[in-house]
Amino acid sequence: MGLYVAFGAFFWTRTLKSGWIDEVVVIAIGGALVALYFLGAKFAARATTSVIVAFATAIAVIGFLTVPFDSTDIFFYIATGWEQAHYGSNPYSVTLRNVDGAYYDPIINNAWMARNRNPWLDEPMPYGFLFALVSRAIAWLGGGKFWLTLALFSLLNLLMHAGTALFLWKAGKLVPGDNARVMLYLYSWNPLVVLQYLADAHNDIIVGFLVVIAAYLLLKDRPVWTLPLLVAAGLIKYVALVLTPFALVFLIRRKGWKHVARALLLSAAIIGAAAAPYVNEFASFKYHLIWVQISESTGSFHAFMMYSFRALGRVWPMPSNFLSTFGAVTQVTLWLMFAVFTARELFVSWKRPVIEPFMMIQRWTTILFVLIFVASSQFYAWYMGMMFPLAILTRGTSLVADCVIALSGAHLLSFTFLRRKAIGYFLLATLLPVVYLLAQRHRILLTGSHPHTSAARRMPKLESSR
Repeated sequence: MGLYVAFGAFFWTRTLKSGWIDEVVVIAIGGALVALYFLGAKFAARATTSVIVAFATAIAVIGFLTVPFDSTDIFFYIATGWEQAHYGSNPYSVTLRNVDGAYYDPIINNAWMARNRNPWLDEPMPYGFLFALVSRAIAWLGGGKFWLTLALFSLLNLLMHAGTALFLWKAGKLVPGDNARVMLYLYSWNPLVVLQYLADAHNDIIVGFLVVIAAYLLLKDRPVWTLPLLVAAGLIKYVALVLTPFALVFLIRRKGWKHVARALLLSAAIIGAAAAPYVNEFASFKYHLIWVQISESTGSFHAFMMYSFRALGRVWPMPSNFLSTFGAVTQVTLWLMFAVFTARELFVSWKRPVIEPFMMIQRWTTILFVLIFVASSQFYAWYMGMMFPLAILTRGTSLVADCVIALSGAHLLSFTFLRRKAIGYFLLATLLPVVYLLAQRHRILLTGSHPHTSAARRMPKLESSR
């Protein structure tokens, strides 16, 4: 808590992170927080729930009070919400620069956005209709007051954070083993969660909240709302839509077509309600600019391959002539591999004689991992928030889940200068932790020991080899 207070107090003296002093503070305090987090995980099972909740609450409040220090995304949420609430513009067809009076409006053009030259002025809303509605509602409540609107967005994330922790804890009680307190600790005390979603206020936490409720309802054998919840999550960020076919397969196999019809009607109602304010300008949506934002190659496995190929061109000139071709081919190849993998997972799910809720949640975790870490051309550390609760729920039963938890610590490097060094960042923050866990898994297979052995014995037969 002392480290979080020091971190928050330091960045209240700045307008976004810049300079070597800021880097030193992030590395020193962030590194200490990660070390303490993984050290504390060893003792979480012996702690009382009240102690875990008390400190989680204090840490969450500190995160809520910490000013955004590393990202301007939250200011784009505020600006596009105000664009709708005050100016009546459609954020999918009108960019902020083209809003009359926007240049002089402090909600849209302010010192915070200017620190990264406000690239959002020329970009349409890249998120789903539901998030556009949420942004408009919060901006309307803020009434043009910058700090009030920022506080309302941060409050929304704080509520999402508390809700995710609650449903993760409730879900933990539905799986074999005494895991609920450990799950509660792993989520609510996680430094990446506190700094990315409570301090920098990224909207991925909303997706994670909706997905963990869907997982909880699967475990409670009430899956009708699972499909609508995943559709709602997809209307925040499109990534979650990849899980909807799996929810549909689960409903068909477990509950029959009557329940499927109800789920589809609920999903259609959510889509219709969210899209209604925007579809009248459907023809004028700036699809090209939206696609450019979504498909930009940054921080991903694809970007790592591109930078490596470019580095090779400095030694051997020939590859530099084929850089654009190499980028396009690898991008298509990664997406085709993901499509084949997803189709196979769907087929396996359909063909299983018994389709268990926990096994389906494992599959969701794996699908999101492959999409976000392998196939997607764009990766930022805060994307992990969409799948982090699922990874915690399936920890100890899946290598993918254990990798995500480990990567949540490694990707605190995203707050440092290393983020701008594509090859080094990918190697240290993604590849090295995964290789370490693979080596550890190999050692476990050879020795027969496992850190979660006692809990694993109480688990049903799961897809542990995944």
